Amino acid sequence: MLKPIRFVWFTFGKSLSYFLFVVGALVLVTAVYPTICLFVHPAQRARRALRHSTSATFRLFHLFMWSMGLTTIRISREDRAKLKTLTSTVVVANHPSLLDITVLLSLIPNGDCIVNAKLFTIPVVRHVVSRLFIPNSLDFQEILDACGRSLDEGCCLVIFPEGSRTRPDRELKIWKGSARIALGTGHPILPVHIEQSDMRGLQKGDPFYRINRKGRYVYDLSLHEPLEPAAYEGKPIWISAREMTQDVRDRIFLVARDNPAAGPGAVHGER
Repeated sequence: MLKPIRFVWFTFGKSLSYFLFVVGALVLVTAVYPTICLFVHPAQRARRALRHSTSATFRLFHLFMWSMGLTTIRISREDRAKLKTLTSTVVVANHPSLLDITVLLSLIPNGDCIVNAKLFTIPVVRHVVSRLFIPNSLDFQEILDACGRSLDEGCCLVIFPEGSRTRPDRELKIWKGSARIALGTGHPILPVHIEQSDMRGLQKGDPFYRINRKGRYVYDLSLHEPLEPAAYEGKPIWISAREMTQDVRDRIFLVARDNPAAGPGAVHGER
């Protein structure tokens, strides 16, 4: 049985972390972003500074959660250095919890991503995402053009091919969008596997008060070899996208299926 003191501490820690997340977003929107836009030119350099400041904020956020005994991020020194200097790459990862995007963007200073259009309607949050990220409400050609511009500027595009957080009680399915973007822009895919601990309280559909009964939320990241679009040339786009999606799945999802400790082990499909 979970000890009441530990339950109270974890619930308090999660509440305080989320509160500080909102405060951090407010500071970015009201102080950091306007200062950068006012003094940093040209626009491309300003966008780079905006992304670096956002990444630094997420690093502080996870440092606080680590200090509260809530999370731990494990990644090799070589992989950390690779993400820090990574440019013009589509980063594709599995999506076990609510904090995955903050973990990845804290490690990738020039990270970009396609986000749920609903975030553009949430107070405070909308001012952050509208300046940096791409809404998923655009049609695919508009999304492809926006992703191409971002990647050409040296940004890294973070995509979760499941489209939403993993549901342990459902079969895992993935979309071909990340492969189509890589093939359409000519930029490589870097598969990243997030091996997770007990993510209760951060999974899709979980109530806020649920917590990890075994201790911290542990994020163990591992990088695979990049997938180059050139390796899939000479075939119809739909075949190339299917094969590239299969290769992505083999690297970031079948790892979890073959390793029971890594989380849900459902058979994966694609869409």
